Amino acid sequence: MKNVVIRRWTVGAVGVVLGLGAVGCGGQKGGDSTAGHVPGAGIAARTAPAVTPASQSPAWRPLTQDELERAVVDERDLPGWTVSRLGAGTDGLGDGTVSALREGGTHPASCAPVGSALSGASKYTPLGSVTRMAQNEDGISTMHLVSYRAADAVQVMDELRSAMASCTSYTMTFPMDTTFEKLRRTGDPHQGDEGVSFRLDVVSRDPAGDSDPVRSLQSFQVIRSGSTVAVFDAIDMDAYRLRKIPAVLVTAQLKVLETGGHRR
Repeated sequence: MKNVVIRRWTVGAVGVVLGLGAVGCGGQKGGDSTAGHVPGAGIAARTAPAVTPASQSPAWRPLTQDELERAVVDERDLPGWTVSRLGAGTDGLGDGTVSALREGGTHPASCAPVGSALSGASKYTPLGSVTRMAQNEDGISTMHLVSYRAADAVQVMDELRSAMASCTSYTMTFPMDTTFEKLRRTGDPHQGDEGVSFRLDVVSRDPAGDSDPVRSLQSFQVIRSGSTVAVFDAIDMDAYRLRKIPAVLVTAQLKVLETGGHRR
């Protein structure tokens, strides 16, 4: 039964489906990748450890892959929920698979930070990533946690906000032809160090034209806690109904992240 649920979810979760292709072949080793990135003076000033109390949080220090996996919620934090790993037997999706993305797959390219965010990615090279599906009797949500260098995490959020100032719709052609429409902000969260909330309509089409387009409504919250960017989404296959991201999921995840994660 669980496998059936995951397959049904995957059909509708276009953001994660796009992530399958993106993390599998969109990584960069140069150009916009920041493996050797030296932040500018403005960014350095914003991220200097001594100037803000938030920098004392365990989440401010860039987390390794192992540390990030200990900082993700599970059933201990969410009684009545099932939190599942995604990626077993699936190429390109799972812990440690998010990578820097090129901007060429999003049209117009100015919307690339939005398109990347749907799969938990950006043009900056992450230090680690986790992906989870959280489910209770009310529905399913997915979540990415991505660890960055401190200055890069700030840039991810800055560029996402800048893109949303002008981006209202865009298309992506890989791994399927998908149109993202009616993009708009939906009251930003007041958790973490900063955050952006938005919704959009998603229309995905089979390139072979063998099936009707699949339309869904998706809502997203992208929240930075220190140098970790958390992306939460909720999907409703009813194209006229928007399901909210569960506040209890967001609160529980940020609490675990900000207190340094679980002791195994």
